Amino acid sequence: MLQKYLWRFFAAILLTLNIWWIYQTLQYNQYHEPLGKITKIETSNKQDTIDEHQNKDVLTTQKIELIVLSSQYKGKKLTLSNTFSQSKIKDQDYKKGELVFLSIKDSNMSQTTILDTKRDTGLAIMMFCFVLLLILIGRKNGVMSLLGLIINTGLFYCLLIIYEQISSQSLVWLCLLFFPIIVSSTLIISNGWNQKTNISILATICSTLVTFIIGVGVITLLKHKGLRYEEMELITRPQHALFISSLLIGTMGASMDISITLSTAMNEIGQRHKQLTPQTLYQSGIQVGSDVIGPMINIMFFSYLSGSIPLILIFLRNGMSFNYTFPISLSLEVTRALIGSIGIVLTIPITSFIASIFLTRRNEHEC
Repeated sequence: MLQKYLWRFFAAILLTLNIWWIYQTLQYNQYHEPLGKITKIETSNKQDTIDEHQNKDVLTTQKIELIVLSSQYKGKKLTLSNTFSQSKIKDQDYKKGELVFLSIKDSNMSQTTILDTKRDTGLAIMMFCFVLLLILIGRKNGVMSLLGLIINTGLFYCLLIIYEQISSQSLVWLCLLFFPIIVSSTLIISNGWNQKTNISILATICSTLVTFIIGVGVITLLKHKGLRYEEMELITRPQHALFISSLLIGTMGASMDISITLSTAMNEIGQRHKQLTPQTLYQSGIQVGSDVIGPMINIMFFSYLSGSIPLILIFLRNGMSFNYTFPISLSLEVTRALIGSIGIVLTIPITSFIASIFLTRRNEHEC
């Protein structure tokens, strides 16, 4: 009876924390920077510009009127000027009604500038909707999946804390150490401790390691040719180590997804048809895997490539050529997607083989 209501207890805690987060975002005095609300905006000037690379742009100047909502200046009205470019690479335009963070450097407020737009309330509301839908639709499994996500976030945080304290070359080894723990915690929390979970854990670890070795081997043999690390230029630690670590994490996610799908399907087949031989059950797993491999690979590519769309649009909007834009913005994402897709393909026979052995042995013992 306790286990029956335990997930509801966790669901109530998660929703309560999310509501508390939304409430806190509405308490303006808790922020370190003063907050202001824009009450009026006028466009005062537009100017065409050309930089040293012959990129054309349009600079627009806004006259912004706002009222301060927090700090000792609460209630005071200000008029500021904001200039933004049409490309909006390093600046932005503001809208009436937006809340903005302010930098006030003197008591008479003559040196006041806008730092950024306040967005955390919208983020908190979106998170609340996500948690609520996950609970209503997924119920126990949804709550446990969310708890697994929270635990994995904590594990990643611990990994980063450890990485900050030790050699900058050790990130790959740290990820190799942590990823079996992350896989096990995710699958056990989401699906419980049972045979299909054990199969998924073993299959995910094996397929991830095989795919990772293949990916790193090919990249090393090619000496990282074709990989453009310019988008990571602000990182002070070795860029290739960070990229290779991201390959491991991405491959782990793809392999874990397909392995739990296959192990669940094969477990159901094995329970319904206990007389199946390992070879027959293996072929059933391959058939199930071949039906889902197409959508999974498409999801992998779209997930990685969609993150590069804003950067591609910025480059193209500023007159960069296709030959320059796509290699510099997509080389790393395409590589991640390709290696992740290899992981999906390899996970199917590996999971099918492991599941066929474990499940037929279980059926023999039950008979």
